[in-house]
Amino acid sequence: MKKSAMMLLCMGAVGVAHAQSNVTIYGVVTAGLGYVDKVTTPASGARATASRIGLDSGQYTQSRLGFRGTEDLGGGLKANFVIEGGFTIDNGASGQGGLTFGRRTTIGLSGSAGSIEVGRRKDYTDFIANQYSTASRMLPYTGKVHGNNLDRSTGERANNMIYYLTPKFGGFQGNLTYAFGEQAGDNKAGQSVGFGGNYTGGPFGIGFAYWQSRKAATIGTGNTSSDQGASSNAGCNSAAGATGSICTKVFMLGSSYQLGALKLRGEWSNVKQPLLNASSGAAPNFASTFAATAGTAAFTAGGINNDKANIYDVGADYTLGNWLLKGSVIHSRFNFIGANNNGKLTALVLGADYNLSKRTLVYGMLANLRAKDMYNPGLTSNGAPGVDNNQNALALGILHRF
Repeated sequence: MKKSAMMLLCMGAVGVAHAQSNVTIYGVVTAGLGYVDKVTTPASGARATASRIGLDSGQYTQSRLGFRGTEDLGGGLKANFVIEGGFTIDNGASGQGGLTFGRRTTIGLSGSAGSIEVGRRKDYTDFIANQYSTASRMLPYTGKVHGNNLDRSTGERANNMIYYLTPKFGGFQGNLTYAFGEQAGDNKAGQSVGFGGNYTGGPFGIGFAYWQSRKAATIGTGNTSSDQGASSNAGCNSAAGATGSICTKVFMLGSSYQLGALKLRGEWSNVKQPLLNASSGAAPNFASTFAATAGTAAFTAGGINNDKANIYDVGADYTLGNWLLKGSVIHSRFNFIGANNNGKLTALVLGADYNLSKRTLVYGMLANLRAKDMYNPGLTSNGAPGVDNNQNALALGILHRF
């Protein structure tokens, strides 16, 4: 009798715990055919280009596998965690430089005072970009024109982060973020901070975000900054400036308005790399240099003499039955130290999704990118056209969420 009672008590306790806890396995799997009309082929001649077609993973968004859970602690307080890793469909490799769970690893609490998470994740610029930018909605053709993602619109992450969201007051919610550099004796080295806010009321939304990162003691491929976007930004990997100096500043402002089936959206980003101070000439030398690596070389988006950038992104979505039609114009201007003219990139992007179900859709995207007074970074990671040139690209694929 005592054994039966004890067994019933244990079963009841397990039942209560199960009722209070919730763990979900989720993910996105997506891939498709990709075509680019001009890609540099130096082996065929100094100015040669050729078309490229292949199976591309992560066209619509990055494929991922994740685990998230919540536990009701009572009194409106909940514990939560997220563990998420990215991967590529075409070869099975891990994303984010090979990190198994590189997309997000956080644990936190939420309640009437707001929510707080600690770990590795994207900062608040990503939230604003998702609401108001067209960048994340047509991912493969938007990151390069967004300053080689210098403004973080297609998502950058930071380690050692504390991420706090206020409760919602009416339609407003605020954010504060701090990421530790974790260098003994120098709290500023590799440190990052951010803040922002967002308001939604009926069909209207508006929000802003600010982010800054400081130079770590180690630069280059071994960058120890909390800001994982800093590894691709010349300002945080430049020899210029002392450890602990501010190397990247981003300010982002966005808004949207819903008109029935039509949603209009727009975003402006301002980026500064304060440590860059060296000129690389009055203009790029297209006669002798056919192409240059974006984010590294002079006269490239985010490169070694690109100290400032402004990105303007406007677009619209239109829902028609199972169809979602998308379009955007993205124009970015780059200040190059010592140059006579600002560099310019302009992208025109069109997309269409057809929902086969609540979880599965097929998609198509078409884009054109033009450069002036700078090297064209290319629409995708598959190659740039070089010189002062333009590139066209097409994507057709399928996405499934689970």
